[in-house]
Amino acid sequence: MKLKPAGLLCTVLVFFSANVFAADKKLSDVRQGLMQDIKSAQKALSETEAGISREREKLARQINAEQNRVLDLRQKAVSARRASDEETLSLGQIETRLKSWQEQSEYQSRLLAGFLDRSGRRPLTDAVTFNLEEELKLLGQLLDDQQERLYPGWHTESIVSRDGQIEDAGILNLGPVHLFYQDAQRQSGLISRENDMNRVSMLFAGDSHAGIAGLYRDAAGSVTFDPTLSRVLLLAEDHETIIQHLKKGGIWVIPILMFALFASITAVCKTVSLFRMPPLIPALAEQVAAAMKQGASSLDSLKGKVKGLQKELLRIALAPQTAEQRDERLYAVLLKQRNRLERWLGAIAMTASVSPLLGLLGTVSGTITTFKLMTLFGAGDASSVSAGISEALVTTELGLIVAIPALLAHALMSRKVRNIFSQLEDDAVHLSQLPVRELQP
Repeated sequence: MKLKPAGLLCTVLVFFSANVFAADKKLSDVRQGLMQDIKSAQKALSETEAGISREREKLARQINAEQNRVLDLRQKAVSARRASDEETLSLGQIETRLKSWQEQSEYQSRLLAGFLDRSGRRPLTDAVTFNLEEELKLLGQLLDDQQERLYPGWHTESIVSRDGQIEDAGILNLGPVHLFYQDAQRQSGLISRENDMNRVSMLFAGDSHAGIAGLYRDAAGSVTFDPTLSRVLLLAEDHETIIQHLKKGGIWVIPILMFALFASITAVCKTVSLFRMPPLIPALAEQVAAAMKQGASSLDSLKGKVKGLQKELLRIALAPQTAEQRDERLYAVLLKQRNRLERWLGAIAMTASVSPLLGLLGTVSGTITTFKLMTLFGAGDASSVSAGISEALVTTELGLIVAIPALLAHALMSRKVRNIFSQLEDDAVHLSQLPVRELQP
C-alpha cells in the first residue's frame, strides 16, 4: 500500500506534535520538582538559622553569667589578698597607708570646699583646713536647692505684706520668679527677696489670681510670668519726684534753676510786650503823601490812626525842620526803637548758652567725685559706679532742658523783632522822601 505525499506529510506532523507535547510535559514536571526542592531547602535553612540564633542567645547568657562569676571571684580574691596583706603589715606600713588616706581625705575636703565657694553657697574663706562633715551638709543643702529648682513645689515661709506686717504664705520658686499665695486672705502675687526677706512686690487679681489659686490647690493652673525677671517691678517701684531728681545734681542745680527762672520771666514779659504793641500800618509814607494832597483834615485823621512806634516817626517827619535835621532825627529814633525792641533778648540768649555749660560743669564735678570713690573703695560694684555717673549727668540733663526752650524763645522773638524793625526802617526811608515843611521865620 503506497501513501500519497499529502498523507505522508500529515503522518509526519502528527508524530512530531506528539513528541513535542511529551517533551513539554516532562519539562513542566522538572520545573515543578525544582521549585519544591528550593522551597524545602529555604524552609530548612530558616529553621537552621532560628536554631542557631537560639543557641547563640543561650550561649551568650551563659558567657555573661560566667563573666559575672569571674568578676565576683576576682573581687573576692582581691579582698582576701588585701586582708592577708593587712595581717602581715608592719607598723610603718600602716602609718604610711594612714597618711595616704588622710591626704586623700584632705584633698577631697579642699575640692569640695572649692566647689562650694564657686557655687556661692558660703562666703569665700582663706582657711587651710576644713571640716568634711560640715562641707557635706552644705553640699546636701545645695543639692536640695537644686532639686527644688528642678522640681519646684509649694512651701511655707514668712513674707512682708504691703502694709508692713509679717505673715505666713505659700511660696513657689520658679527660677528667678517667686510666687506666693495666702489661702486665708485670698491673696496671691509676686515677691522679691531682699536681705533674706520676702517682700510683696505685686498683687494678682482676676485670671492671674485664679491661676495661682488653682496651682496651689490642684497643682494645675495658668501662671503669670514676667519675661523681664522682675525688672519691670523695680521700675514701677522707683517713683522719684522732681525734687528728689534735682537733689541728685548737687549744688550746681541752683544756678541752673536761677537762670531758668530768669529766662522764663524775661521771655514771658518780652512776649507780652511784643504782642501788646499796636499793629503797624502798611505803606505809611504813601498814605501820608495822599493825605497831604487831600488836605489838613485827612492828615489829622491819619495821625489819629497811627499809634506806637510809627507815631513817633510820623511826628518827626511832619515837624518843621530841614531835610538834614529830619534824617538825623529819624535815624536816632530808629536806633532807639531798635534798642527798645531788642531789650532783654540778649539775656535769653545768654541763658541758652550758659545753662549747658553749667550742666557740663556739674557733670564733671560729679564724675570726679565718682572716680574718687572708685579709688577709695574699688570698682567691684558696677551698680554703685553707674549710679554715681547717672547722678552726675542730672546737671547736664537739666542744663539742656533749660537751654532748648530758651533758644527757641530767643529765635522766635528775634524773628518777630526783625520783622517789626524792618517795617519801621522801610517807613523811615519813605518818610524821609516827603516834602519838608520849612521853619517859619
